[in-house]
Amino acid sequence: MKKATCLLFLLFLILCLNAQEKENTTLKIVNELFRLRNEHKADSAEQFYADTVKVYMKYLRNIPRRIITQSDKNFWKAHPKNRFEITAPVQITVVAGNTIATIFGKEYLDGTSFKSEKIEIKFDRNRKIYSYRGVNLK
Repeated sequence: MKKATCLLFLLFLILCLNAQEKENTTLKIVNELFRLRNEHKADSAEQFYADTVKVYMKYLRNIPRRIITQSDKNFWKAHPKNRFEITAPVQITVVAGNTIATIFGKEYLDGTSFKSEKIEIKFDRNRKIYSYRGVNLK
């Protein structure tokens, strides 16, 4: 009986450590993604996206990541002072094996005035972004 309890505890500990490792990796990816976005390095940020992204922001659906890169380049060309400031700890949840990162922050379109936003990023099992959606908060 003691061996079974020990094995169950060990299995539980391994699962907890694996979940913590996955959360830490996801947090590192999110921080790096926003660093690259704030530096307007779309080509570098492209590495974090899946080959096809189901949802990107409001209007782009089922698109290759190269379209996201071009879209970001065009957006940053039109808004050279754009940046995003994370204002709360990143919330990470796992649903059915997929990781969801929820980010609250301020998007500065012109470098000074901002709108509050909630960004939801969904990662597949390979830690690639397959959904990136922003919502304005009031």
